[in-house]
Amino acid sequence: MPAVGFKCPNDMGFAYWKNDYAEQKCSHCPNPCMARPALQAAAQQRPWKGKPSVTQLIQPTLPTYLAIVKDYFIEPMGTIASMIGTNSHQAFENAQPNNWLAEVRLEDDITSGQFDAYDTTTKTLWDWKFFGAFRIAKALGYTPRWTKKIITRGKNKGQEKWEQVFEYGGVRDIREIAIQLNYYRYLMEKQGLEVKNIKVNMFIRGGLDATAKRYGLTQPAYIVPINFISKQWVRKYMVMKYDALMRALEEYEREGVGVPDFIPSCLSTCNKRDRWDNSKTYPDRKCRDWCNVHEFCPYWQENYGGAAGFLAD
Repeated sequence: MPAVGFKCPNDMGFAYWKNDYAEQKCSHCPNPCMARPALQAAAQQRPWKGKPSVTQLIQPTLPTYLAIVKDYFIEPMGTIASMIGTNSHQAFENAQPNNWLAEVRLEDDITSGQFDAYDTTTKTLWDWKFFGAFRIAKALGYTPRWTKKIITRGKNKGQEKWEQVFEYGGVRDIREIAIQLNYYRYLMEKQGLEVKNIKVNMFIRGGLDATAKRYGLTQPAYIVPINFISKQWVRKYMVMKYDALMRALEEYEREGVGVPDFIPSCLSTCNKRDRWDNSKTYPDRKCRDWCNVHEFCPYWQENYGGAAGFLAD
């Protein structure tokens, strides 16, 4: 993916990186957001090599396409969570016990994927996820409910207020995770590695703080079992996602090169679920705050402003 530099959080413009580090603008910043080693680690990006990964295919197709064909900038602070996950994966890989496999890459005709760990004794596929507390609460099946609470202290003591509480027992939000890991299972079993169980060890990135407790969480890590999905279904789904992405890239090569606002006719914008459009006060949170390529997206342009194109000083 051709990320080419940083968006400065200090409003100093855009810094291009070269040799895994930003140009002199970062080097001479009077108020740097992170130390040079952290910025250098954040600048490490996996290039597009013509075949999508499993992780890319389970994402909405439009932002995946845009991240391949557009030069874009990332926010340094937005890479911290990814670096925590990457470094933790490395630590777990170095600590694998006997009879476990770790970080093995498999591929087929449409994609490639690297599973985190596999216990050859119990034939259990494991995955490590480092999420925010809200994401883990949703994965466990906690759902928000508004309730009245009596204020017990302060100048408003005795008054009622509405408070959002999370209660266990709802539908677990693990769709993308289940598809990802079941496709790893599909790839593994094609190579003779039988999978009898799939489990995800989820870790709260911020620890068990007050926010996590408000979401109903009581411990900093959870093991979440993942049900099997029909291998025939998951294969068809991934082929569909692969075909959609490759058609878009072919149309871009045929008609869109050099056209700044070109969007292939076969692509549609993200749906409400993919945009995290579940809040009346702050809708489309993922679209607005967590998508690196939203400047190029017709939905973001129409609803939140800003011209798409190659960002530069």
